[in-house]
Order: sequence, then structure tokens, then C-alpha cells
Amino acid sequence: MTETQYYQQDTDLWHQLIDQEKTYLSTRKNFLNSPSKVELIRKALQNPLERGTALKIINYLTQDERQSLFNELMKLASVGHSDIELVRHAIASFDKNWLLENIENQAESLLENGTDEEYRRLLELYIQLDDKLTQRLATKALQHPDIDIQEVGEDFQNYLKTKAG
Repeated sequence: MTETQYYQQDTDLWHQLIDQEKTYLSTRKNFLNSPSKVELIRKALQNPLERGTALKIINYLTQDERQSLFNELMKLASVGHSDIELVRHAIASFDKNWLLENIENQAESLLENGTDEEYRRLLELYIQLDDKLTQRLATKALQHPDIDIQEVGEDFQNYLKTKAG
């Protein structure tokens, strides 16, 4: 193929991309006006094939709509998966005061029978949100009877000390 042919193929791809984005924006607008949007997103959060899209759409919901999905987001934040960063971003986008008032109560039920994974994933989230919040959970982990959970607490205590000093 000649350079001109490559350029034409690339130009065609670019125009397809522009057209697809216009279609996406129109479809997203229509979806965000649908009365079932929150329930559909709630279901999509449970499906790994749909989760990424749902997590990106959450940013366009109202604060109240996002708050209604908080339980599902926290469950997703407590385990490792390919969309964990999108989940953390969605949670971090909440009003900070509301989040700090509600996150520990929500996390408590997840940690009730939690393992070192739940503690570690939530501490990874907390470290992005607030050092005092992180310190409280790290201290709780250090006091846990499970040595693996204690180790997680120690890791985050050390991180906070390094960060502060």
C-alpha cells in the first residue's frame, strides 16, 4: 500500500470514530433521561461485561442517584477486579463530607466477616480519600485476631508514617 492509501484508511477510521462518538453521546443523553437508569446501572454493576460502562455513566447521575448505588460500589471496592480503579474513582466523586460520614458504616458490614483482601482493598480506597479514615481502619486491622489482617494494618500504618515523615 502506498502512503496515500494508508492516509485514506486512517482518515476513514477517524470519521467512523467521530460518527460513533456522536451516536454514543446521543444514546447516553437518551439513557440518562430514562426512568429506569439507576436500576439498570445497579444490575450492570454486577455484570463484569457491563460494569465498566456503568461505572463511567455513574459520573452523569445526580448526587442522590449516585448515593443510592453506594452499597453496590462499596461491595465492588472491597474485592480485586479489573474495574477497581473505576469503582474507586466513582466513590471518590461523592461529596466528601457525605462520604466521610457514611463510608465507615457501609464498610463495617463488608468487614464483619472480611478477610485480608477486603481490608486491603478498602484501605487502598481510604488512602485516596482521607488519612484519618485510613488510620482508623489500619488500627482496626492491627487489632484483628487474624494475622493476615494484622499484616495489612501494619502495611498501611507504615505507609502513613512514610507519607507523613
